[in-house]
Amino acid sequence: MADPDLKFLGEQIQRIQAELRDLRGVRADVSHLRAEIEDRFEGVYRRLEGIDGRVELVDSRFERLYAEVDARFAQVHQTMGTNLEAVLGAIAALER
Repeated sequence: MADPDLKFLGEQIQRIQAELRDLRGVRADVSHLRAEIEDRFEGVYRRLEGIDGRVELVDSRFERLYAEVDARFAQVHQTMGTNLEAVLGAIAALER
């Protein structure tokens, strides 16, 4: 059996070592990108929490406004009913 060429094996080992260095660099880049993405996600999450709080505030204001409008509508309805009764009473009095 022929012995492997030591020069060839040495070149292969050097290539493997170079590829390992490259992979370590890529791993460091990926770790850096992962940390940056996590930071950005945290920022987006904080913004969404702020928006959620604002939406809840607007929703509660809308509910109060709706209740006020509903109460005013009921009051106007009652006033119109009272006025209609007065007008109908006045018409009935004129017909007598």
